[in-house]
Amino acid sequence: MKANLLLLTLIVLFTVGCGDGEEGLKEQTFIQTSEEIRAQNENQEMWAAKLSSDLKVRRTFIDAIEGEFEGKFELRNSNFKVRIVITPTIPGYENNRVRTLPELEYELQNLGINVHVVQWNPNSDLSGVSCILEDIKPNVEKGIIDLITENCKKNTYKFYLADDLNSENEASTDGQNVAGLVREGKIKFVQALKGKLRSNAKVYNLTLERK
Repeated sequence: MKANLLLLTLIVLFTVGCGDGEEGLKEQTFIQTSEEIRAQNENQEMWAAKLSSDLKVRRTFIDAIEGEFEGKFELRNSNFKVRIVITPTIPGYENNRVRTLPELEYELQNLGINVHVVQWNPNSDLSGVSCILEDIKPNVEKGIIDLITENCKKNTYKFYLADDLNSENEASTDGQNVAGLVREGKIKFVQALKGKLRSNAKVYNLTLERK
């Protein structure tokens, strides 16, 4: 009888001990899972904040150069005009809803500019040529816009942001300086572009002013 009672006691203690062990293991697993989820959420929040910051810089830059610019250059003793119209590839986001991480990644990857270039001789109605360049990614740090595509091989353009048309600095220096002022919010709209047109191995200096 005593032996049976002792055996029953051991079985009860073993069962209770196992139950406590399983509950403890479940609790430990739950804590570890919660910590992993929290760490993953924090990493995603940090990444989203960085993407949002980078996107804001790019959007500010593109907003500053959006619009119409016009200038002229001389070719064979004739004055030719150049007009470019810059539009963003993705319209500005005006909704106050917080965007998801995939939305931020998509916009940052695809936000650029489309540029319509028109070149003509004011003295000839038949001299006009035009070209549309899509999905151009300007250099927001150096203030450079390179217009080179397979669709417009004959003429290529390289522009730098400009503010003071009488500046004696190199165009690249002014471009970087103006880009910095744009990122800081000190210049809302760029008023001019300085650069070069390459056509048939010849290079022409260009200054375009906002219309």
